[in-house]
Amino acid sequence: MKTILFDAGPIISLATNNLLWVLEELKKKFNGSFALTVGVKRELVDKPLMTRRFKFEALQVQRLIDNNVISVIDDQQVISQGQRLLEQANKIFTAHGHPIQIVQRGEMETLAAATLYKAEAIIMDERITRTLLEDSPQLKTLMEKRLHMQLETNQEALHSFSEAVRHITILRSTELVTVAYELGILNKYIVSLPNARRELLESVLWGLKLNGCAITEDEINQVVRMEKA
Repeated sequence: MKTILFDAGPIISLATNNLLWVLEELKKKFNGSFALTVGVKRELVDKPLMTRRFKFEALQVQRLIDNNVISVIDDQQVISQGQRLLEQANKIFTAHGHPIQIVQRGEMETLAAATLYKAEAIIMDERITRTLLEDSPQLKTLMEKRLHMQLETNQEALHSFSEAVRHITILRSTELVTVAYELGILNKYIVSLPNARRELLESVLWGLKLNGCAITEDEINQVVRMEKA
């Protein structure tokens, strides 16, 4: 069965924009499974349920799990492979001989699950992991600007990591919602305003950007122009 895996960030962005319901409609069109790792589920549900601020969002995610919209992968192989990826990734860049931590365990477990379960794609908004997969020299430049220091690249660690994840496709929540827009899933939000469809698309893209999705203003404008065309 086809599988799309979700990192925590896109689920949070969808929840804070009242768009979690879109996943149920998209899954019907996808004819496959939506899944997340047990570590991501812990971040989205288990920990927030112990708080007051994010408890309602956690309940919404648990509802999707209860209704089989999203399945949870609880696999020791995923945890083990995720740990290996975590160790490799966090050795790639060094400063003054010391490795720089650039990724977190949850993201690496999601990558591990994608490789082990041959996922069609990962939905991930986090910029660093996505750039590491797609353009590691650009990430080096980004990290040097953030840290205000020169970094060295451990080519052996980079090669090992890149080989392990080379078949993974990463999409963002903005691309997922653009598909929902194209399929007419968001049509109930088209109202009696000038350029109502464009306003709808812009609003959801900006809502996701402002809640953590790594997309630029130029990229948003490009998507809107393409959809208008």
